[in-house]
Amino acid sequence: MNKLTLTALAITSAFAVNANAADVYKGDNVSLALGGRVEARTQLSDQGKNKSVEKQADASRARLNFEAKTNITDDVVARGFVEKEFTQDSADETRYLYVAVGNENNELQFGKTDGALVQITNYTDILNTFGSEASNKSATADRADNQLLYIGSYGGLTVNAALNGGGETLQKKYFNLTTGAEEKSKQINTKIDKGYGASASYDFGVLKAGVGYAKETHENDTITHKDVKDSDNLLFSLGSDITDELYVGALYVDGSQYGDDFKGYELATSYDFTEKLTLSGTYTSSKFDSESDDRNAAALDLGYNFTDYFLTYVGVSKQFTQNEELKSLLGAKVTF
Repeated sequence: MNKLTLTALAITSAFAVNANAADVYKGDNVSLALGGRVEARTQLSDQGKNKSVEKQADASRARLNFEAKTNITDDVVARGFVEKEFTQDSADETRYLYVAVGNENNELQFGKTDGALVQITNYTDILNTFGSEASNKSATADRADNQLLYIGSYGGLTVNAALNGGGETLQKKYFNLTTGAEEKSKQINTKIDKGYGASASYDFGVLKAGVGYAKETHENDTITHKDVKDSDNLLFSLGSDITDELYVGALYVDGSQYGDDFKGYELATSYDFTEKLTLSGTYTSSKFDSESDDRNAAALDLGYNFTDYFLTYVGVSKQFTQNEELKSLLGAKVTF
């Protein structure tokens, strides 16, 4: 993700979906917009302790989204939005699919939507490549099916609240940190039973602060039929545009992933050398009760915008503990 200023982080309009989306059809009280991106990416790795990881891999992807919009009244709009992602490994993935009704400051969405904590993790999710590793959000808090999401903007205050009706399939894999082999005996296969979340973000001007909480319960493991414990997240975040060029953000998380308690934090910064050249970096640390070592990692990302629609970037990520893998990612992205 590119650098988000405090103004950009605030949802001043509930209908801001894709800055580059363009109307491809307009009729009698209906419009259809098309947007997306195409990214050519290659990922390199020294494999760390995990020798099963490829040294070089094609990580290219494309996203395509459509939005249909119609006015119910002069102030109230209904819209439908869908976004698909296409990669080398899978035919497609549905990232979003929902119908929404709202006005300039309030919107209600239902379908596959963002969770209530996305606006909180956006404080440090500012890289084009890696980063955003400390939050470990549950599916309900991040993005999930069968979800009702409210977005409200009240001056400098932005509020998100979500309810999830359950049913989405989840899988958690575990890998041996020394050999890299998958430990299938520890794997969790379940479905969301229900979930909820709420968050608030306030823009004070130079400083922006946010807090959010989400909880998710699960059905029994579909293979072993054993109980699967709850997941929850409590997040705090701060962000500041110190100057027009310099942004800093911080995130703290206290939560549980399938009953495995953890705590962590992430620090992020971004500096615009010019209008086209931006250097960003993150440092993350988290500690799970089930693991003897902390998870410590850092990432750097350098991006160059040739135009508003064409970006090239290179990113580097290093795990200092656990797998100790060093990765790099080179990419070129065209948006439309």
